[in-house]
Amino acid sequence: MKQILLIAPSELFALRAQEIIDERGMEVDVQIAVLEDALEVAQKGISRGVKVVISRGGTSSFIQQHVQVPVIGVKLNSGCYIDAFEKAKDIEGTVAFFSFDKMADSVETLCYLLDVKSRYYRITNYESCQHIVQQAIKDGAKLGIGGSVTKIYAEQSGLDYIMVENTRDDIEQALDSAQQTLNSLLLEEKRKRDLQLRLHRYEAIFNYTHDGIIAVDKQGKVEIVNKQAEEILPLKNKPYEGKYIEEILPNTKLPAVLRNGEMETDELMKVQNVIINTNRIPIMIDGHVEGVVATFRDIESIRLSEQKIRSNMHKKGLISRYRFHDIIGESKAIKRTVRMAKGYAKSQSNILLLGEIGTGKEMFAHCIHHESNRKKAPFVTVNCADISSLALKTELSGFEEGSSPYGVSGSKEGAFEMAHGGTIFLDKIGDASLETQTMILRVLEEQEVRRIGGDHVIPVDVRVIASTNKNLRDEILSGTFLEELFYRLSVLTLAIPPLRDRGDDYMLFSDDWFRRYFSADYYKYERSIHIIMEQLKDYSWKGNMRELSNVVERISVLLQNDITIEEIFSALPLNTKDIEQKEDVMLGKWTRASILEALTVSKLNISRTARLLNCSRSTLYKKMNEFNIKITNMNQ
Repeated sequence: MKQILLIAPSELFALRAQEIIDERGMEVDVQIAVLEDALEVAQKGISRGVKVVISRGGTSSFIQQHVQVPVIGVKLNSGCYIDAFEKAKDIEGTVAFFSFDKMADSVETLCYLLDVKSRYYRITNYESCQHIVQQAIKDGAKLGIGGSVTKIYAEQSGLDYIMVENTRDDIEQALDSAQQTLNSLLLEEKRKRDLQLRLHRYEAIFNYTHDGIIAVDKQGKVEIVNKQAEEILPLKNKPYEGKYIEEILPNTKLPAVLRNGEMETDELMKVQNVIINTNRIPIMIDGHVEGVVATFRDIESIRLSEQKIRSNMHKKGLISRYRFHDIIGESKAIKRTVRMAKGYAKSQSNILLLGEIGTGKEMFAHCIHHESNRKKAPFVTVNCADISSLALKTELSGFEEGSSPYGVSGSKEGAFEMAHGGTIFLDKIGDASLETQTMILRVLEEQEVRRIGGDHVIPVDVRVIASTNKNLRDEILSGTFLEELFYRLSVLTLAIPPLRDRGDDYMLFSDDWFRRYFSADYYKYERSIHIIMEQLKDYSWKGNMRELSNVVERISVLLQNDITIEEIFSALPLNTKDIEQKEDVMLGKWTRASILEALTVSKLNISRTARLLNCSRSTLYKKMNEFNIKITNMNQ
């Protein structure tokens, strides 16, 4: 909605105003109305956001009496009367000039020069218009000249009348004045909003902070006491403001801080049966103490807040997602590993998980945490690979206000803090820099962490589970891994077996994934899936679960697009020789009768027969020759 509304008394006025507004690119709404109609237009505009109204003469005065927003009046200058004088000079009798403003001297001069017999009537308010017009008629007026309001009553009384129109300069001045007024209003509104925001912010800080706050001036008189201070301290003589601090809190140390100007922080005090932590901060201006602000917090509330924070962290996803029953596998190797992991879970010792990529080290870390007595506390994962040393250090230790390496505002808890009471999983620990390893070693040795930019240490109680696909003993020999850290992490070690050592477990995984891919259509492809996966029995799976997952997805896509098993083999991690050997093995299991049956079903179509037998045409011909199966073309 446009915030300036111009209410024109005539169509000519509106056209002139709109032309100027368009030229200047201003945001002004233009309407045509007078008196009661104009007031209604103004009130509707104000209800939709108009902040400044422009009008003229009596209409302007009338609107101003009924609205609370500024109303800018468009004034008439002598140039507005030039056209009117063309007719006035020929009038025999008196010409009445009506105006809400003082008539310009130049108009009186023109009347004298043109020998126009004139009388001037100044209208003080809207209600007097009709009376003044009637008075002019009684005074012998033959012609009336003025604005839109007196025109109404002149026409009602039968007085010949000329309505003057404003010049372009008049309208431009009114628009300039309205824009300046609007700018001032918007600036004042912004100042009020900013002040209200600051007041609400201060009120929220004082009343909803966990700390009790008391502020005194330089005479030691109380200025502020928030509700938390009332709950924590045994205050007397309410209301407190304006009283000396000793009157409401006997034996306080605030007067001493007023005298010496020395800050006192983190002091423990016993108030009745409550232990509180207090800070007393002097307010210094130009080297002089102008007051003191004291904050108080009872130790029990600090403990409860910490417990709540850690609970919220737990709710934000810092929990283990897997259980031991989620681990798929029937092989002896995986069952032995799970049995060992369950035993490790009962311990508080650090664990080092060893294994190739994709063997499920992170899944085991989740399972161990959930089986431990720390399962209700946070489980925090930190990937030590593909991240700079500074970024990893920042993620592990956090930073204080103004100390972010990235220039962001605020403070941030590190992973060790977030994992307090629970487990931190350091994935790919072998890729961490020596500097980061040193920091981790210090945390493990001292059970405390210091944030970047911090001036105090934070005690932490965490169990560390680390993982790596590297040989850390070789890394130690090459100088890229700290021997002390290795011994700290490997109190317990667990080697996760690769897929190639887990027998047919790969079939269990793939079957589960195929069922998810195909859903209700699984049984349509079940036989083809079984044939394909059987041929991968001896594959080494260097990528373990990750590679198997990729292969399953690839097979699923190909089967859904009606690709033959022969063609699918070419898209799997097998060479051409492997494909021919596997097809030979497949066909070797079939009898001559099986091939004849397939030929019959396909009506001797070799391509269709090959698809039914899941082999290539060349392989089919080879087996047909072997079994002396011939097809005669009757058209030859």
